[in-house]
Amino acid sequence: QLQVQVAPVTMIAVRSSARLAILALLVPRSCCSLPGTLQSALLESVASQLDLSVNAYTVSGTHFAQGYMTENATEVNAEGMQADCDNINLNMKLSSSFRSDVFSLGLKGFFYKCEKVGDRNKYWFTISSADVGSMIKLCDGNTQYPIVYDSQHDTYWKDMPFTCQGAPSYTMGFAGSAFLERVATKMDLPARAYTVSGTHFAQGYTTQDATVINADGMQADCDNINLNKKLSPSFRSDVFGSGLKGFFYKCEKVGDKNKNWFTITTDSHSDVVKLCDVNTTYPIVYDSQHRTYWRDEPFTCIGV
Repeated sequence: QLQVQVAPVTMIAVRSSARLAILALLVPRSCCSLPGTLQSALLESVASQLDLSVNAYTVSGTHFAQGYMTENATEVNAEGMQADCDNINLNMKLSSSFRSDVFSLGLKGFFYKCEKVGDRNKYWFTISSADVGSMIKLCDGNTQYPIVYDSQHDTYWKDMPFTCQGAPSYTMGFAGSAFLERVATKMDLPARAYTVSGTHFAQGYTTQDATVINADGMQADCDNINLNKKLSPSFRSDVFGSGLKGFFYKCEKVGDKNKNWFTITTDSHSDVVKLCDVNTTYPIVYDSQHRTYWRDEPFTCIGV
């Protein structure tokens, strides 16, 4: 049994099984350590795309998962596990309906770090839900997770129980959201910033001379954005110095190009002006994850 001594606080004991009692810590967070940052238009975009609950319970922690070649879980899929780990470490991962097979409509998940530990992947997470019962179930070491298939990495996954750091906190309103605060921290968002949304086109090639289109690489990047969203703490640093903070949340194939929807923020006025300038040019860059050379076209900003 977890015992917490905090004042003032309301504690509700919820017995999820005959052997386990977990205390859910219901602390209305009217403020946080990043008050200016949490007013960010980029975080508003994240909340909107995830359909994040205004009032929610949030918990952070770690968990292990193992990937297999087939559903009978006899042979480890080392390549699929590495690809998933690399993707999270490169782009982080946002899930609007995590493990809906276990938690009804699913949880809102943010996975921001992955490490290989033995023959398993270790993940760092922050998860949110409007349903306290789902959070209690998530933090229950006896909760079972059926094996699920991941078509992106052609891997069958077995999730181990989640280890929560403390009890879930309760937030009323986005201004004190522990979920968005974790996103802001991992993105290193500035407290004062210029933010713009819009669309842009990109084309991928098999070589740097940009003569042959890499259709597979372009499709893989599009699928990844639509499945997991994409967070970039330093987008196009070759053009914008230290880089911009980018959130890419939708992708469509239009002809022989990818059309991406974005929200980008920066504390530099000159950089956001440069981003929205149709005359700005972008050198071809190599994407090792999808083995693709990318040519970004000018960004179309909506409004100012």
